[in-house]
Amino acid sequence: MKKNFLRFAFLHYSYVINIIHIIIFILPPILRVPFWNIILGNYGKRVFIDSNVYFRYPSTIHIGNDVSINRGCEFFSSWHDKQQTKISIGNNVRLGPAIRFFAAGHEMNDINLADNSASIYVKDNVWIGGDSTILQGVTIGEGAIIAAGSVVAKSVEPYTVVGGVPAKKIKDRIIKKYNNPNL
Repeated sequence: MKKNFLRFAFLHYSYVINIIHIIIFILPPILRVPFWNIILGNYGKRVFIDSNVYFRYPSTIHIGNDVSINRGCEFFSSWHDKQQTKISIGNNVRLGPAIRFFAAGHEMNDINLADNSASIYVKDNVWIGGDSTILQGVTIGEGAIIAAGSVVAKSVEPYTVVGGVPAKKIKDRIIKKYNNPNL
């Protein structure tokens, strides 16, 4: 009985959240902001979320200040654990198009493929190139850059550039100070 109820609730949640996303995406960007403020766990200042961005369990998604999320990004958190798995995006983060965050998955050593999950943390000043995939339990350190098309299965050290499938360190990121009066 309980299993049937959970399945029923899950299927209806999926339906409702998809309807909400359709409504949000037909609105102009300026009118989307109030919706994001309501449904996301945290929505910082000066955040740009492009069209066709999908949030599964949006109350578990936390977005900092000065964040740009390009079109087609997908955030899959989890409702299966009691610790509230979350996806946390820091400040001054740039996400290219079609990036996927998977904080939920399945136990490969369980014949029934039981659900599991682990939070994903993207620290400040990070750039993730388009069509990358970030897997559960990963922390992307401050100032890191993820090359386009990468699959990040392990945490990334601060101020490093990683890329590939699976993502590996390419080099250190050297920050140069520019004296630009327009910034």
